[in-house]
Amino acid sequence: MEEKKEKKHVCTICGKQSEATICHACEEKIRGEALEKKKDVEKAGRTDTGRR
Repeated sequence: MEEKKEKKHVCTICGKQSEATICHACEEKIRGEALEKKKDVEKAGRTDTGRR
């Protein structure tokens, strides 16, 4: 009479059912946003060197 209760996993970002902590779609979105921010920072120049 032992029943194994399977723990449901959900994405921490969107709340949809997922095998991982963050689902693939949210992971890709976050990576894309980070890449855009990196490009903007590089385009503006590094603030710690005084270059503008």
